[in-house]
Amino acid sequence: MSLKMNGFIKQLLSAIGETETTSVSHNFIQFKIEGKITSLNDNIIEKLYQTILLTFEKGITLEIELRLEESNSVRLSNGTPDTIKEKIQEILEELDLEEPILPNFSFGITIEWENSNLNIFSWEEFHKHLNKTPLETAFKQWSYLIADNTYATIRVWDEENNIENDFFSFIHYSQISQDNKKAIDQTKIENRDKVSHFVNACDIIIVPDSFDFASNNWPLAAYFNNLRNILSLIFLSDYSRIIANEVAYCIKGYKTVNGKLNEQLTTDVGNELWSMYKWAYERGSFIDKIGILRNVIPIHMQKENINTLESGTLLSAQSGYDLYLKDNVKQYIEIKNKISDMLLSQSEKAGQITKDMFNILKTNLWTFLTFFTTTIVAKNFDKSNNDYHNTVIFAGICLIFLSAFFLGFALSEVNDEKEKLSKRYLEIEYRYKDLLNNQDIKKIIDFSSLEGSTPKEREIEYIDRKVQKYKCLWIACIVLLSIILICIGFDIF
Repeated sequence: MSLKMNGFIKQLLSAIGETETTSVSHNFIQFKIEGKITSLNDNIIEKLYQTILLTFEKGITLEIELRLEESNSVRLSNGTPDTIKEKIQEILEELDLEEPILPNFSFGITIEWENSNLNIFSWEEFHKHLNKTPLETAFKQWSYLIADNTYATIRVWDEENNIENDFFSFIHYSQISQDNKKAIDQTKIENRDKVSHFVNACDIIIVPDSFDFASNNWPLAAYFNNLRNILSLIFLSDYSRIIANEVAYCIKGYKTVNGKLNEQLTTDVGNELWSMYKWAYERGSFIDKIGILRNVIPIHMQKENINTLESGTLLSAQSGYDLYLKDNVKQYIEIKNKISDMLLSQSEKAGQITKDMFNILKTNLWTFLTFFTTTIVAKNFDKSNNDYHNTVIFAGICLIFLSAFFLGFALSEVNDEKEKLSKRYLEIEYRYKDLLNNQDIKKIIDFSSLEGSTPKEREIEYIDRKVQKYKCLWIACIVLLSIILICIGFDIF
């Protein structure tokens, strides 16, 4: 079995000598390679020492096992850097290698690390492991890597191929990663949880953006794109669950779709789902957009199979959203016009308040005028009747007091109507608070004039100005008629 190794592993095998690889395994916590040694490097002590030095302070444990026979094997690790050369020399002496060709000479290399500190020693072998890993397990593993630090730096010991996004940095082991990544956007997870139920939410805490990389020209591009697209489907569904390699999803829209995904998403469908996710979650009204998408998706797929989703489904959703916005704008204008009509009605009621007071004043003046005109005329016809004269004066005084009472009553009524008018403005605000934003309602109701006053302030000011004018006129009439009554009492008329 001949396998091609690159990067650090190639350098390590070369330091040992000429080798033939027989088996390789690679997962999230371990890399293991075994094979045969056909000949040793002439400078094995120095070469192996320099290669092992590269692993110091990298958070990994390296163990090399050399086997001459099944019962004759020795181990070398990177745990004691100061004694590596001496250890290699001892191993060579212990194995007592005399033959240039060693048919039973084999090796085993094991490299391990913490679960939260991923290392990649072979893109090819790690990719094979990922392809065999159940989807549910893979999502949990990637979630675990960024659960504490909100991002993960992954050292690559294979050929240099650096790539990173806001969540993962795949960087060559010889370089230092910059800690400038973003935390997971919890708002997107919170929005998803508001409108859907994801059964695996506790274990899978990542978002589709976590697997989005700018380049598709790297070994894990297709793998990460598939994870991104599957998560996009989950974030668009009403209900979803991942069991092993199966994704169960339910979308309740124009019609209800209950589907299961047991295969990889096609490139076109995956890209469509990713675009829909970004459109819904990144800008605009999330609730409205996700609702429209759930209505549109079921009518653009066949037999509840998400892989039959038509290209351009997002365009249909965007068109529906535009129509929805236009309907909302139309409804907004209608509501705003209703509020304006109600404000105009309040203005008319303000005018009616002062008009009612003026009518009382006019009736009062007409009563006074009729009474005193009749009194003066009657007095001129019968100046000798003192009883009539006293009765007229008494009646006049009563009318003046009655007029003053009506003045107070009219002012009290006006104040009551003013208070009632103020409450009507609050009622308008309360009535439409479920339809419009509170600040927008206040902006409409309190729309200022050029003088900087609100409609409510202008109406109250108008009422106060009119009432003050009528009150002064009313008091002037009472004073004038009191003077006339005094003149009658002293027989001036």
